[in-house]
Amino acid sequence: MYITSVQLHNIISRIRGESRTLGLDIGHRLLKLAVVEHKKGSRSTLIALEQESIPEGVIVDNEVKNPAVFIDSVQRMLMRALPGGADGDFVISVNWTSGILCDRILVKPQPVKAAKIPENELILQAAMGRSPFDDSGNVLDYAVMERREEGIEAMIVAAKKDVLASWVNLFQALSIDLAAIDVDVFALSNIYSLSVEQQQHDDYGAGYGGDDDDPALLLNLGYSQSYLAFLRKGTFSTARSITGCSVQSFQEQLAGSLEISTEQAGDLLTGTNNEEIDMEDPKVKSAMEFVFDEISMKIDTAIRYFSSSDNYKRPSKMVVVGGADIKGLTQFLSDRFSMDILLLDPFKTVEVDPVRFRGTDLNAVSGIYPVAMGLALRRF
Repeated sequence: MYITSVQLHNIISRIRGESRTLGLDIGHRLLKLAVVEHKKGSRSTLIALEQESIPEGVIVDNEVKNPAVFIDSVQRMLMRALPGGADGDFVISVNWTSGILCDRILVKPQPVKAAKIPENELILQAAMGRSPFDDSGNVLDYAVMERREEGIEAMIVAAKKDVLASWVNLFQALSIDLAAIDVDVFALSNIYSLSVEQQQHDDYGAGYGGDDDDPALLLNLGYSQSYLAFLRKGTFSTARSITGCSVQSFQEQLAGSLEISTEQAGDLLTGTNNEEIDMEDPKVKSAMEFVFDEISMKIDTAIRYFSSSDNYKRPSKMVVVGGADIKGLTQFLSDRFSMDILLLDPFKTVEVDPVRFRGTDLNAVSGIYPVAMGLALRRF
C-alpha cells in the first residue's frame, strides 16, 4: 500500500501523542471552524478560526437543501484556515433541535448467578427497552455518568440514522471522513466544563480537586432554532427546545411592528448605530420590551419543566451563548431571573498561536465560536 508523506507525518505525530482536531459548527446562516492542535502533556493550541456565510435557504430546519453551495462554502473556509491541507480529525455537530433524543437511565446490576453481559450491551439493551429509544430508525450512543451501588447511571442519546447518514455522505463528497458527529449542546457543555476547570485552576492552583456543584442554565438563542440546557456538576443533564424564540423571529417581529426591514431590525437588536431609527422612540422601546418579555416567558416555561425533574436545584447562573450580542439582553435576564449571567469564553483553556493571531481581538469573536471550540477540543 502506498503511503503519502502527509499520512506518514500523521502516523509519526500520533506516536508522539500529537493530533489535530477540526471542529465545524454548522449554523443556518453561518459556518464556524476552529482548528486546535493537541500535544501530550501540554495545553492545546488554537491555530485557526474561520467563518463563512451561507445564503438563506441552503440549510433549512437543520437539513442541507443545496449540497453544491454548502460544499463550496466548506471548501473555501478550509482553504483559508489550512492552505497546506485540512488534515486532522474532523468533527461536526448537529443541532439539538434536529430530533435528538436524550435521557438518563439507571441500569441495575446483574444478578450474581446470571451470565455476564458486557457493560456496553447491558446499557444499550436497557435503553432499547424504553420508548422512544426502541425505534429501529435510531442510532444509539451512551456515556457512563456515574457508577454506584444501585447501578450504572448512563446518558443515552439517539439520533435518526438517515440524518447521520446524510451528513456522512455530504462530507465524503469533500473527501472527508468524519471522526465524530456530536450534538451542539454537548459541545457547549464541554467548553463550559473546561472553562470552569481552568478558572478553578487559576483561582486555587493545580491541586484543587473541587467541581462545580452549582447547577447552571445554558441559553443558546440561534438564528432559527433555540434551546435551554440544564447543567449539573458542570455537565449536561437535559435540554428543552424553545419554539418561536429565535433571532430570526425577533427580527420579523420588530420589522412588522416598526415597519422597517429585517436588516434594520437586526441592527436594532444588536444596538448597531442606525440614524434612521431613534432608539429613544417610545414605540421602539415598547417593541424591544415585547421581544425581551417573549424571551423571558419561554425561558420561564423551560425552567418550570426542569423543576419537575428529580433532584432539581434552582440554578444561580445562566450562561448565554447565542444571542449574547442582543443589546441589553444579559442585564434584562439578570434582573428578571435574579441570576448571574455569564458569557462563555471559548478560548480560556487553550494557548493561542501568536503568529497566526497577531493583532486579532479574540474577545470580539468569543460569542461566535463556542460550539466549534467545544468540538475542536476533543482528542482522538
